[in-house]
Amino acid sequence: MQTAPSAKSKKLNSIIRAGGLIVSLAALVFVGLAIHRSFGDLQRQLISPLFLIAIPGCALAYAVILQLVGIAWYRFLVAVDGPSLGLGRALGIFGKTQIYKYLPSNVMHMVGRFALARNAGASNKALAFAQIGELSIIVLAAGTLAALLAWPVFQDAYARYGLDNPRLLAGIIAAGLLALAVGTALLFRFRIAGIGRRALIVSAEAFLLYALFFIGNGLLIVALSRTLDDAGHVAELVGIGAAAWLIGFVVPGAPGGLGVREAVLIMGLAAAGLPPPAATAVALGNRLVTVLGDCLVALVELILQKGKNA
Repeated sequence: MQTAPSAKSKKLNSIIRAGGLIVSLAALVFVGLAIHRSFGDLQRQLISPLFLIAIPGCALAYAVILQLVGIAWYRFLVAVDGPSLGLGRALGIFGKTQIYKYLPSNVMHMVGRFALARNAGASNKALAFAQIGELSIIVLAAGTLAALLAWPVFQDAYARYGLDNPRLLAGIIAAGLLALAVGTALLFRFRIAGIGRRALIVSAEAFLLYALFFIGNGLLIVALSRTLDDAGHVAELVGIGAAAWLIGFVVPGAPGGLGVREAVLIMGLAAAGLPPPAATAVALGNRLVTVLGDCLVALVELILQKGKNA
């Protein structure tokens, strides 16, 4: 009697992974075509002196604002276990595992974080709460900023790229609402587990921290775009960055949202008024910024750990 649900679950997971792989490949094809169509102009954009100077500066800034996500994760742990793990140790674990997101499945950084924090003494209850809280609240924060700041831009992008099918738009909205509902329901289950009011308080704190992270990340996209073109309002570009991160995050199987995030950025930035070569260059530059920022955080943690062990 118990083997049937297991088989169905495996089949469903396989379908989801296959669907995510198809979306990721389609996004990579879209990005490849965008590069091919404007290769000459894109080369000139990528070697622009201001653009090249902005990349390392933005990477350093990204490494700094990324700590907001780590602090939010720590706050979820504290809500259950108290400050037993310590903020410094929690941020160390967070930084060390950030580069795991580039492994296949797009969730290995969370898996690695769970294992390392468990070995450091965090309880399974706290880690489960932090996992559910992060997944639900970070999606809520990104979705809220995207909807508030960039919804008209993406409506235009749907029409421009032939995706103005009302059923597709309704499906995307329904999927987002379903994910939010599931996450919220799981989050409220911890009221029964004795967390109660603390779950609501820490969720509000985390929402603010995630919102600040997405605003900061969006401003980095603004900085990159301004080195190439002055099109697009700041608020719109911040919303586009949040939407690109969100869609790259929820597509299963895309390591770090690779391809998917770039495709959404190119579509959104082009709809906001950036010329296609500039939009493509900003999307590629943003990927380089986030990879360098993640690597920088992991490197700093490695150096600090070696210093402690010396």
